Amino acid sequence: MNEKKIMLKIFDLQNILLFISILGFCYILKYVYHMIHFAYFGPLSKIPGPKLHFLLKGLTSWKQKNGMRWKWIQYEIFPKYGPIVRIAPNAILFADKDIIKQILVTNEFPKNRKYESMRLSSVTLLTATDIQWHKQRRKLLSSAFSIKYLDSLEPLIQSVIKSLIKKINVTLDVDSNDSNGTVINLSKMIHECTMDIVGETAFGCSFKMIENGDLPLIRKIFEERRRRSLISLFPILKPFKPADPYIENFARDLLKNRRQNIRREDLLQIMLDTQQDEGGMSDNEIYNQIIEFIFAGSDTSSFTITMLFAMLMENPTIEKKLVNELDEALKDEELSHIKLKPLTYLNCVINEVLRLHPISHDVGPGKVTTKDMVLGGYFIPKKTILCANIFQLHHSAKYWGDDVNEFIPERWLNPDKIPKDCFIPFSAGTRNCIGNNFALMVIRLLTSTLLKMYRFEYISGQDMDVVQFLTPNFKTKRYDIRIWKR
Repeated sequence: MNEKKIMLKIFDLQNILLFISILGFCYILKYVYHMIHFAYFGPLSKIPGPKLHFLLKGLTSWKQKNGMRWKWIQYEIFPKYGPIVRIAPNAILFADKDIIKQILVTNEFPKNRKYESMRLSSVTLLTATDIQWHKQRRKLLSSAFSIKYLDSLEPLIQSVIKSLIKKINVTLDVDSNDSNGTVINLSKMIHECTMDIVGETAFGCSFKMIENGDLPLIRKIFEERRRRSLISLFPILKPFKPADPYIENFARDLLKNRRQNIRREDLLQIMLDTQQDEGGMSDNEIYNQIIEFIFAGSDTSSFTITMLFAMLMENPTIEKKLVNELDEALKDEELSHIKLKPLTYLNCVINEVLRLHPISHDVGPGKVTTKDMVLGGYFIPKKTILCANIFQLHHSAKYWGDDVNEFIPERWLNPDKIPKDCFIPFSAGTRNCIGNNFALMVIRLLTSTLLKMYRFEYISGQDMDVVQFLTPNFKTKRYDIRIWKR
């Protein structure tokens, strides 16, 4: 009798396991069916793109593991499929100027959820997906980026640039007997300088990167950018790839030092002052915002300035024309931003560099639709990810002409001939870069100072490959250049 009961129990257990297995198999079958149906028969199926990537988001994400996905997108995908491309089950890239304007400006879609995964422990201007929250926080911090306030920062910026000049001069003096000039890693020196400028102007103290270039801050920032980029693509990795505490501790120390010292009118003080009112920033929010401003304020400007010199070195005629403009405009007068800002050719060169080498090399700003709609003749359902591909927009022969890939600052001499809505290096709409005027100020001052004081020469054969982890950078983290005093 006992044996029969045991056999019945085993039989029942086997039936239960079989039933669970059948249910699991049916669920997987249903999931695969829906995945295939959405990929090849759903509302987005008519949009061109690499068909295999319609199945799994991870196929496109995997290409970003080494920071080189942007090359695949810009030089393989867009040339093959055109200005509207589906690169994942629920993600579409656009390089059409009218659609990009609709995505970024007209419709004001919220950012997609990949930005949420990039957060440390609180929301920031970059990672906010709630439109109203972002508007309120931007308004709270906007006074730190007004033209009047930025003008007051120039002496601080100039003091940091003087520290860089002093370091370069020491290097040149050591090699003063070398008629072949001195080779420096310009990328590293400019990055150190922009880091110190951000520290001095936004947080009340230089980070001493120029003085102590071996500090780990730059390396830690690069590693954190890469970590956030990978986590935004593979959120499942977040528990296994925690943030390095170095950068957060660095931000905490900045706040601690400010509270122990005298008040100073800067971005950090503005954030602290919000705590006096309801809805102000918590300490945790300030830590996270500090880290974000260090990323955005230093990496972007340093990359643009380094690329500017790289373009000038490959085009000595353009360099000579720019130097002549600076010499004529400044003569023996002290260099200042009020004298640089209206210089025609300087601005032409900067714009052309920003066109060819925008900060966004990869997919571009990502938004998500809040309703069903039609874009470019295609039906786009609610909750579809839309990416405004700035790099391809800036490199479109349709808008810019057959010489689109050539470095021609003269194209900016006639603003009426610049294609409308085709130049957005700092994005557009309410989510454009809050620090764009600060960045342009730093670019003008640092570039003009170096060109006024030194003569440069191109060194051929360098690895100019760019990687993009949130912001672009040279893969080798260096750009060597030969330099002499003028």
